[in-house]
Amino acid sequence: MNPEPRAEFPAWIEWSGLPEHLYTLGKGPVPWLLFRKIVELDIASQGSAPGIVEVSFASITSATGLPADKTRKGVTVLRKAKVLRAFLPDADEEDALFEVLCPLATPTTAEELIRTRPELARVSIESMRYALAREAEPNPGARLNRVVDLYMDLVSMKMNAFILDELRLITERCEMDLVERVFARAKKRGVQSLSWILAELRRENSPRPADGPVGVG
Repeated sequence: MNPEPRAEFPAWIEWSGLPEHLYTLGKGPVPWLLFRKIVELDIASQGSAPGIVEVSFASITSATGLPADKTRKGVTVLRKAKVLRAFLPDADEEDALFEVLCPLATPTTAEELIRTRPELARVSIESMRYALAREAEPNPGARLNRVVDLYMDLVSMKMNAFILDELRLITERCEMDLVERVFARAKKRGVQSLSWILAELRRENSPRPADGPVGVG
């Protein structure tokens, strides 16, 4: 018999003061509830190593009871708290991209918790999810700079930290030749929407169905 599916969450984050910090920043519980759900989804889908979570606001609403408009505002708080990177689509039914930033910025650090919490006395910081920075990708700056150039040439010359995070997610998620092709396709069609570009990248990255049933004999 298969085990019952259950959500997991690192206890050290609850002990770190982050729940209270996010409540204060967001003037309510929405940012913390949203962050917790994204972490649960990350653990469920990515296994031992943190990664990028793809989920729609409609699905988050179903899982948490939070209205989609409140959830979008909660993402803004999490971005400002520097605990989350996100790409937000235009429609609530389309998948957004979320990535928990590492090392996670918490009021009490993981190192301090190891020293002060008896529950963590024999726990290594390497085993604490989000406590340490991810391994650096070789030459990520050049790839990101190219994606930024493509964005500014096609979509807008305006740039801020949130847009840069969105472009960084695209850079980390997709091969550069695919990114180049999709931006070129958007330019040819006169499309200036980053959400459209992401949808095309997702479609291109999706496994293609087999041409037909495989015969036997």
